[in-house]
Amino acid sequence: MNYSDIDLNLVKTFLAVYENKSILLASKKLFISQPAVTKSIQKLEELLGGKLFIRTAKGVVPTKEGEEFNIACYNSMTILNNGINKFSALSNLEEGNLNIGSSSTIIRKILLKFIKKFNAKYPNIVISITDANSEKLVKYVKNNAVDLAILNLPIPEVESFYVTPIFETHDCFIANPDYKKDFVKKSELKNEKVIVQKRPSSNRDYFEQMCVENKVTIKPCFEIGSFGLITDFVANNMGIAYTIKEFVQDDIDMGRVKVLDTDFVSSPRQIAAITSLVTVNSFACEVFIKELKNEFLKEEK
Repeated sequence: MNYSDIDLNLVKTFLAVYENKSILLASKKLFISQPAVTKSIQKLEELLGGKLFIRTAKGVVPTKEGEEFNIACYNSMTILNNGINKFSALSNLEEGNLNIGSSSTIIRKILLKFIKKFNAKYPNIVISITDANSEKLVKYVKNNAVDLAILNLPIPEVESFYVTPIFETHDCFIANPDYKKDFVKKSELKNEKVIVQKRPSSNRDYFEQMCVENKVTIKPCFEIGSFGLITDFVANNMGIAYTIKEFVQDDIDMGRVKVLDTDFVSSPRQIAAITSLVTVNSFACEVFIKELKNEFLKEEK
């Protein structure tokens, strides 16, 4: 015999009788008749193959086996109750953990205000953030090292993930405000000092793809690992750079850099949240993605 052979209601009735040492008081607590309580105890005793209580003039007294059974049942019900409460707390976001993977640039330029708002709304959710490039983030989601990753599309093996687009970005060329031109032809780019992001980088991969589509060959003068440093190099008049306009908008507004017009064609891209197809998302993860969509779709309307 195992626990699946016993109706949980029989155990609840047993615990009520044990606690009250009375069939009458147990029936009142459970809102059922005395005969129903008696019948439940008898059925449980039949299933277990022994007596749980001895009837006396003052009520019922547990047998030695009944005492042992009570300890086991009480501990089991306590664990079950704790599990129910834990599930409830997690589902109501009263506690939990959320592991987010993204680049420092996306977090700083796009997500920081949203994360602050989310944290204020759900202060008991512990948020862990992993900073990595897209290549690593894809692996982290596959290996369940993070709950979700927020990154630039496209990504390899996109069919292996749930993809939630949240923000559209636009690529551009930027230069120092004193740069001699406001328009750069794509045919002239091979003669320019071009600053690009160092590999591995989804931005670098996309730029090279756009170069192929525009039939342009470029030899970079600087390859820089940090996205933020690219803008600093441009601001110091060390070359022009292909970058994401939304990420450098503050520098444009402050006059540190300017956007160059060009006939170099590139399509808008998406920043998206990706999660694993083979893992069930936590409540915190589901709510984070839902509110992420609401936040940025609201801004686009």
